[in-house]
Amino acid sequence: MKIGRILATLETGLGSAVKVSPAVESVTLTLSQRTRASGARHFWREHLRRIQFANPALPIEVNYPREPCMPKLEIKFSNTTVQSFSVAGMRSDEIYKQFITKAAAS
Repeated sequence: MKIGRILATLETGLGSAVKVSPAVESVTLTLSQRTRASGARHFWREHLRRIQFANPALPIEVNYPREPCMPKLEIKFSNTTVQSFSVAGMRSDEIYKQFITKAAAS
């Protein structure tokens, strides 16, 4: 029952019941292969997958360039504004809370 465990993991935990605002067009997480950004990597592996599962129509992109860069999360809205914030040195739950305050549906 590996599929059952995967679904149970996606349906529970942080990010599982989050509906983002309809004004959010896309989400992009950028983190380099050569930087130590464990919080961003954990957010990608755990929380971002749950957010995607809860919002299947939301395009989520993860950029993983080889050259060093600062890890950041960008939220693009339908009115062509982009909110971007650095996730360097942040824990995954802090990234999640900041994402929710900017993108959650009211």
